[in-house]
Amino acid sequence: MERRRVLSLLMLIGIVGYFTVPNVANYVLQAGGANALLQKVTSMVSTSAMAAGGLATGGAAGVMQGGSNILQAGKQYSGRQA
Repeated sequence: MERRRVLSLLMLIGIVGYFTVPNVANYVLQAGGANALLQKVTSMVSTSAMAAGGLATGGAAGVMQGGSNILQAGKQYSGRQA
């Protein structure tokens, strides 16, 4: 009996979702237009890509600067000038 109630509840959720999801999706697309949704997704992806590229570039520059600092410190410690 308990299983029948659970299955009935799942069936009811499925029926309600079948009719409401297209309406909600239609509302979202009409509110901003089809291109507005595409533009938002494109801008999110490009912003994420630029941020990831900036982090990678900044990290590489930091490693190179750190290596340069170590070499300069070694030269100054030994008394040699470059």
